[in-house]
Formats: sequence, C-alpha cells, structure tokens
Amino acid sequence: MVKAENILAGFLGRLLDDRFFADVQITRAFPRTVKPTVLKNTVIAVGIQEIHIDDASIGGDVKTGFFSVFADIFVPFSDESATPEKFVFRICRDTADFRIVSVRVSEIKTNSTAGCYVMRAVFTFHNEIFFGGNGDE
Repeated sequence: MVKAENILAGFLGRLLDDRFFADVQITRAFPRTVKPTVLKNTVIAVGIQEIHIDDASIGGDVKTGFFSVFADIFVPFSDESATPEKFVFRICRDTADFRIVSVRVSEIKTNSTAGCYVMRAVFTFHNEIFFGGNGDE
C-alpha cells in the first residue's frame, strides 16, 4: 500500500539512495530555484504524471489504482559516457517493487540552449493507495 502523499517522495528516495546516481542531480520537476542554463552534469527532474483510482472492494474504503511518475532526463552533450536510456533502466531496477506495470519513453531530443539531450520516461505503477482520513496526518 502506498500513501498518496508519499508517491513522489518514495520514488525520489529510491533514486537518491542509489550510489549509481551519486553524480546526478535529482530533483522534483519545477523546483523553486533558478538553475544554470547550460548543464554540466546530468539532471533528472521527476513529478507526478497521473493518478487513476478505483474502489477495490464493495462497501469498503480500499482504493487501488495506477499512478504514473515522469522523469525528465537531461544528459549534457559533453558527457560522452552517459545515455538517457541507461538512467531509465536503472530507475526501473530501483522502483520495480513499487509494482511497475509499464514504462514509456519519448524519443531523445536535443536542447541547444541547455546543451543537452532530453528524454522523458513515464513509469506507471499499480498498487493500493491510501489517502488518509479520520484525522490522519
């Protein structure tokens, strides 16, 4: 079961705990800080793409559903050893126990202003989702 408020934090936590990403800046999409225009290191920005919930039991309060988290992967042109795909595969490994059901990736594009390659990966999971209630914080 996943607590709704922790979907993104749990996803981010898995990536931040993996030493593979030690030299990668991992952040929530649209952080409240200004970033440099030209990237020097790989950046992965994550956010919630979609949540779809249904009742899992008749007369009960069990919700199941799908939730999708996107990861925008920015790899600098100067980093010849990195490809967006290798980060996608590692994210799959780190989050597989979240009950991953699909992964969609965009084509790799270039962003000349930021000096990087860009790929969006969307990871969809299926699980019970808890929204709290009865004064739960």
